[in-house]
Amino acid sequence: MEILARPTSFDDRTGPDFWIDEAIWGHRLYDEQTPWLTFLEFMTVLLAEHRAGRPLREETLNSLSYRPQLQLRLRNLVFNNPHIMTVLAEDRADETAWTIWLAKMAETAGGIDDKNFSYLRERFESFQDFAAVIGFLQGSAIEGSSNKRWSSKFVFPFGPNSLYEDANVNPRGGVSNDRRFFARTGELLYLMLCRSSVADQLRGLLVSRFLENPAPYDSLARALQNEPQFSKAERAGAYLPCSAHPVFDRLAKDWLAILSLAIPAYDAIPHLVAMTGLNLALYQLERAREVLDGEQVQLVCEIVSPRKSVVRDLSADSYQRNNGLPQQAVERFVRQVTEQEEWISAVASDDPVLNAADILKGAYGWPDTDDDLPPDPNALIDQLAGRAVSRHKQHIGKIHMTWARAIGLSSRRSSRRVRYAPTDRLLKTLVVCCVGKRLEFRDFLALLHDRYGIIIGDAQARTFIARGDADQEDFSDNARRLEERLASLGLLKRLSDSCAYVENPFERDQAA
Repeated sequence: MEILARPTSFDDRTGPDFWIDEAIWGHRLYDEQTPWLTFLEFMTVLLAEHRAGRPLREETLNSLSYRPQLQLRLRNLVFNNPHIMTVLAEDRADETAWTIWLAKMAETAGGIDDKNFSYLRERFESFQDFAAVIGFLQGSAIEGSSNKRWSSKFVFPFGPNSLYEDANVNPRGGVSNDRRFFARTGELLYLMLCRSSVADQLRGLLVSRFLENPAPYDSLARALQNEPQFSKAERAGAYLPCSAHPVFDRLAKDWLAILSLAIPAYDAIPHLVAMTGLNLALYQLERAREVLDGEQVQLVCEIVSPRKSVVRDLSADSYQRNNGLPQQAVERFVRQVTEQEEWISAVASDDPVLNAADILKGAYGWPDTDDDLPPDPNALIDQLAGRAVSRHKQHIGKIHMTWARAIGLSSRRSSRRVRYAPTDRLLKTLVVCCVGKRLEFRDFLALLHDRYGIIIGDAQARTFIARGDADQEDFSDNARRLEERLASLGLLKRLSDSCAYVENPFERDQAA
């Protein structure tokens, strides 16, 4: 696994204050960009690169540059259109309703030069039909109940006409891209899949299922948007530090397994989102472990019990331990420079502080030459570590907590402490992703452990049992609860007292 050099395209004016989080995980993981928004940003990149003739291909490492869609007409109609309900409530004749609504939209539509929406009258038989389409797209929107501004809301990604980047439209009508909700995490996802060992197989499925064979509902977005709109400038600057990584391959194979199922593409999307969230959260933990030279990341998962249990406490401990790994990695990454011969020589030189500052500037992009330097090199390191940890806590340090909750991996239900307690939705996704037609239940538990570090049953919890943290019965009961949960979801069939099979419902339905 090769770690790539820091890009030279960033300077002191446009780049991060220092290059630490980015050097470990890439530019950038961001907690306010949910797994759903990460998927949407990925699809926006994929569409742009497909139009450029290079989908899921990275010609040169970290050279991604693309021109995304804006689709501001579509966004105005779906999310910046309060007039439609007002006009409907007035119960006007169809022609009058169109006339009143078109005049109001011409006054309030934002971010577009041509505010003439009269083309819509030719595409809908009545104003009521038009309003019904708007209502459908509003109801199917991603995180549609959020209080985000209208230009940062997204329709469901039914196809290429429904994809666009996050934008900021100022009161004067100026449009710029915004990195708050499309913070480059989707670009990192794109680069990870590009660098996976199954990129060629995945490329064909993604293009054929999402871009060249969109859902019929995408035609509604095309009718509303009219001609596609594109950003004026290319988007560049994404950086992923690893040229290859086991997480990239696992993520891509998870996607491949889901996309290979005989289900509509839009039904596969929630499963893709959940597995993206799980794998990127694990990527953060795995990279932290690599910096720390630590043990394999483990997720002790409690299958929720009506009473407090030993497994619940161990799961909460596991969650807290993992939650602290990224911050520990940041501190370790900063201080490891002091072990290098170059640093030792600098400290012993006639001007140790200035020479140490030069080393830190080359390694991390800090400090600025105009900064007041502390009196000794150790204080300089302490200052950088403090700033790095403070910056890390703002966003990247919240990824594990935020994303684990978002995908249904963690919970505080029936407990004061957060612990790993997967929801039914996540359990179904794990079955859909990991099970072919069917898999013996004990093999399913082993697979979850080997692939994701998930510990549920006693066979995977031997370390905890051997050191006396739990009894075998504690984890056996935990596995039994999972078996009951899967059976209640229609995902498990018991053939005898000693034989139970986990079944993929889509594979089962196809076989039938």
